[in-house]
Amino acid sequence: MAQVLPPEAIEQLERLCRQYLQLHQDLDYPSSEYLRNDNFQQSLYQNLFAEGALKYPPSLRYQLRVLKELTKRIEQSIQDWEEEV
Repeated sequence: MAQVLPPEAIEQLERLCRQYLQLHQDLDYPSSEYLRNDNFQQSLYQNLFAEGALKYPPSLRYQLRVLKELTKRIEQSIQDWEEEV
């Protein structure tokens, strides 16, 4: 059973999604606390990067830039590589 994200996490997720869809150059990335959460990561993927998630996705170059930065921030947020996904 999937965990429900806290309201603050949902707010940060929605803000990032809106900025991503508006092609902001300087995105307001979610806090490390949420980035290392598996359910949060799954929500990001389902909302932004999954095939068919967006009717009109941004350019591949923009997608790659955002995905690289997200990956870097997720890796930096991990405190215990054995425990966290």
